Amino acid sequence: MHPSTRLCSRLASRLRPVLAAAANARSLTRASVLAGATLGLAGALFALPAGAQAITDPPPPAPLQTPQQASESAINKLVAAGKFDDALTKIDAHLKQYPRDAQVRFTHGRVLMEMGRNAQAIDVFTALTQDFPELPEPFNNLAALYAQAGEYDKARAALESAIRNNPGFAIAYSNLGDVYAKLAQQAYQKSLKLAPTARVSNREKTLSNMLAPQRAAPVSQAPSPAKTNEDAELKNVGKSGN
Repeated sequence: MHPSTRLCSRLASRLRPVLAAAANARSLTRASVLAGATLGLAGALFALPAGAQAITDPPPPAPLQTPQQASESAINKLVAAGKFDDALTKIDAHLKQYPRDAQVRFTHGRVLMEMGRNAQAIDVFTALTQDFPELPEPFNNLAALYAQAGEYDKARAALESAIRNNPGFAIAYSNLGDVYAKLAQQAYQKSLKLAPTARVSNREKTLSNMLAPQRAAPVSQAPSPAKTNEDAELKNVGKSGN
């Protein structure tokens, strides 16, 4: 074999592993690129949309209201907005369907008081004390109306009933104190007409100054009465739940 031919053979045999290694390296590079492209495609397919991390779970749904509760809420909104005529219309419709609803009946009395329709308010609260004698609040508001009309004996009796029903009813004690003071003032005034004295006159003036800006304070809301089985069944007529 010619010397130059043998030299070319030796060079080719030495270069063959290097070329193979380069070919292998190129194959690995192409495989890596292909794998990276595949992973990138998978990431594009399954990645969360931009800003998805800021999405929070929706708030729990508001508890469902029964038709009666929805009607009560609508009445309370009208009263809070001072729409007393509209509230009375809604109250009348409500009580035709739920005549034993003590809360709305109490609200009825309060609305009538706000409108200055005190005689009607007295009728409403009186009926409440008869149907739900365990509730002190109607007695208290009845007393406030009687006191406003100057009927302090009736106011005293109503407040004493409120306290018997709830010995911890603080506002009834406060109102009763004012009513007793007013009764004392009236007694002093009668005494002064019969036999005026400086002592009685001073006491009457003291009470007059103390009571001038005062009147028995009403309460704005009555708690639900304790339900008997009969009451509960009656109140649940036509309702899907309580």
